Amino acid sequence: MYTYSGALKGICLLAVLFTPAMSLAAVSVGTKASEVDQETYAVHATIMAQNSSSQGSADTEAAAAMSDVAADQPGSTVSLDEVAIQLINPISSVFRVENDFNYYSYDGSLPGAGDQGNWNILIKPHFPISLSNGKNILIRLEIPIILTEPVFVSDAVYPAYLIRQRTTTMSTDGAFVDQHSHLEDIGFDAAYGGVSDNGFISMFGVAGAVPVSTDTSNSKHQLQLGPEIAFGKITSWGVVGAWLTHLIDVVGEDSFDTNITSMKVFFAYGLGNGWQIISNPVISYDWAADSGNRLFLPIGAGISKTTRIGNTPLKFSVELQKFVVSPDFFGPDLLLRFSLTPAIAYPWSK
Repeated sequence: MYTYSGALKGICLLAVLFTPAMSLAAVSVGTKASEVDQETYAVHATIMAQNSSSQGSADTEAAAAMSDVAADQPGSTVSLDEVAIQLINPISSVFRVENDFNYYSYDGSLPGAGDQGNWNILIKPHFPISLSNGKNILIRLEIPIILTEPVFVSDAVYPAYLIRQRTTTMSTDGAFVDQHSHLEDIGFDAAYGGVSDNGFISMFGVAGAVPVSTDTSNSKHQLQLGPEIAFGKITSWGVVGAWLTHLIDVVGEDSFDTNITSMKVFFAYGLGNGWQIISNPVISYDWAADSGNRLFLPIGAGISKTTRIGNTPLKFSVELQKFVVSPDFFGPDLLLRFSLTPAIAYPWSK
């Protein structure tokens, strides 16, 4: 069994506590800051409109808007629509903390599968580093806090990832039980990329997951690593793209394998005044799972609103997804997600 130090786990717990606190502090500071100068905002909007008319190109307009957002700190007079685009762009230079509140319902052929649910919170801080060539280096964390998680108990205890790999050998004479709340393994990635003059998004890097779960009985106990790449396009109406990762286990528990390819679709259609229609499904394929239990294919959509509280841009969104393909034995059926994302100034900036 793979082991890890209590010190590392403690550091990660502190990160979990610090990250949402930093988000709340940013909103609080923004609220107390001076209000955006409306006259300046109107002048900026007029200039942007004039530039858009003279350019006559949707791609150039979108790229110019992107450059303005990248150059400005939260609290600037950049329009809400421009900020909204940057808060969905995976390689933008906006420092932000995404907070996702997720509920999954389940289905499958295991007894009681259709009665199960899962509540979790994903805290995802993005740390961009702008380079002189106009590109960015981006460091991201994904900190999952599991509030409820069903596992199947029969001849052994089977979390979802083991159910997919043991469909022909596990006993189905059992029942689901809810696990206690815990910190799950923390994901990370480091990427390089940016947006070209015509609005083309490109990014590549490395992703992984560190085995720091506080649920020592059912976590994977594996260090996972793999490549990532993303492509997309900022247009006059919004943004669309795909972000692919492939993770395998490199160190740790060897009684099962991790070999998963995932593609996150990011799509936003601007409605004006910070409103967007969004769709952000994550399509996954578990190469180590048994036949019929490998593909996760959700479809869905939602709505988001970017606003300002004081000088702090803040994005709210809600999205519903239906898994049209899911593992036969036990897999997600519906996902309901509420998200809150503040764009905040760097803590070390003046």
